Amino acid sequence: MKTIILFLSLISITSMTELQFNFGTKHDNSNWRIVNDGVMGGLSTSLLKTFDNSILFSGTTSLKNNGGFASIRTYFDQGALDGSKTMTIRYRSNSDKREFGISLKDSQRYYIPYYKFTFTPKTKDWEEITVALKDFKHVRLSQTIGSQMPSDFLKEAYSIVLIVGDKKAGDFDIEIDYIKFN
Repeated sequence: MKTIILFLSLISITSMTELQFNFGTKHDNSNWRIVNDGVMGGLSTSLLKTFDNSILFSGTTSLKNNGGFASIRTYFDQGALDGSKTMTIRYRSNSDKREFGISLKDSQRYYIPYYKFTFTPKTKDWEEITVALKDFKHVRLSQTIGSQMPSDFLKEAYSIVLIVGDKKAGDFDIEIDYIKFN
């Protein structure tokens, strides 16, 4: 009987695990890196700054030389999102006219389709939004090519990207407390 209870407890603990990026000086932010449109000749600039309990991603996007995006990204263990249903992000931004996106990828090739959720800050105060992962849109080269994310994609995903690529030139900022998947 004790063996069955222990087994059920382990299943319960396993199903409660979540992938979480919780930022601050007490957390490891070293795996996040900046990738701007300069990889393709663009002129956008950005920086990533760590505070006690958050990170600030800010910069300027430029449309010159076919540019127009700035991003931060990291990797996680493939399959870590398997079974996840939602993503929650807590953030604040002065960029209420800019559109940000969170992409989940299963390839590092820029032309391979991925799944993306976009949002525009509504206030300069802290906001928290939760979105169903199935509502991420299928995207290739910034163009929506399909609708909902199939759940089997989550078994293959291993990269998350936060991007500002709304085809607008100008300054942007977004401060993030956490991104978590449940």
